[in-house]
Amino acid sequence: MTAFMVEDRAERWWVGVSMTAELAHWDRVNAHVPAIYGALAQAGETPLGGPIYQYRRLQTATDPMDVVVSVPVAAPVEIAGFETGALPAGSYLVARPQGGPDSLTQTHREMWDWAQVQDLELAIDERADGIHWQARTEQFLTDPETEPDRSKWAVEIAYLLR
Repeated sequence: MTAFMVEDRAERWWVGVSMTAELAHWDRVNAHVPAIYGALAQAGETPLGGPIYQYRRLQTATDPMDVVVSVPVAAPVEIAGFETGALPAGSYLVARPQGGPDSLTQTHREMWDWAQVQDLELAIDERADGIHWQARTEQFLTDPETEPDRSKWAVEIAYLLR
């Protein structure tokens, strides 16, 4: 089982693209990552880490979901064709599972269960079209160009708490 912790975090700015996507076509989501880094480089901006996938609305793993693929930056940046926003400040439930993307499904399930056992209230709204999250993120901390073995990738999962 992955270790979980609660961390207080400051607001985190990002540049990215919002979309509705399905896991079966995740390559379309990932295709935005190099475009965002390229646009930041062209604008003379320095990214503050690996890509962040923000899950805004989820129903089931097979249903379309609302997601923002983004890259963290130091301050708001206006770049044509991209959005800018901020992950809210607050307390987050955080996990850093071993095993890269292949460990995510199990880690999310364990985090949800752990939050309930610990009586932590997630910043969500449950609606007919799915769970709407104020902040649920996966940030990839390992550059796949330098480490091609997915099982060695470091990922951080974070859920905003109420």
